[in-house]
Amino acid sequence: VTVVRSIGLIVRPRAISGHLTAATRTGIMPLFGGYKASKLKPQLKMAVTRFQIAENKKSALMKQQIRDIARLLAEDPPKEEKARIRAEGLIRDDYMVEAYEILQLSCELLSERIQLITHVKECPPDLVESISTIIWASAIVDIPELIEIRKQFRYKFGKTFEEEAMMNVGGVINERVAVKLSVQPPSAYLVQTYLEKIADEHE
Repeated sequence: VTVVRSIGLIVRPRAISGHLTAATRTGIMPLFGGYKASKLKPQLKMAVTRFQIAENKKSALMKQQIRDIARLLAEDPPKEEKARIRAEGLIRDDYMVEAYEILQLSCELLSERIQLITHVKECPPDLVESISTIIWASAIVDIPELIEIRKQFRYKFGKTFEEEAMMNVGGVINERVAVKLSVQPPSAYLVQTYLEKIADEHE
């Protein structure tokens, strides 16, 4: 026992050490926040709405992109190089919409399982992929609610769980989402396939 005489405080090193060890192990400092189902569920529902809005905007943009590509291919001579560049952008948006759809379904699932999430200490095995994918995607997609969702899962399951999700340790991320949100450009074959399909549909 150490007595800090200036303020009359008795410090018990063992108790403090145990408290800090628990906080370090989970990556949670209770003084600054903690898991709250009342915060997580509304954020999941808001994310679902945000994904739906983003999907609709992307879909409308893609329709315009398709018309622009068709016009470039119909010119005499066809402006194939410009059309090819536009097609890459179209493919990226197409991939993004597909990833959004999967992430939206994941948020809906987690919202329905909020009671289970709240009452367990470890992440349920059948939710590891959905939760890890949401955490991983929070740093990539422009859906602000995912930041708070990621924070709540860090409070609930610990910083190690969050870090493993961010690094995709053990391949926990949904493979389709990982592919669709990859920074790698689409293959030349895929771009050509899109161009041919657009040309056929706008003859």
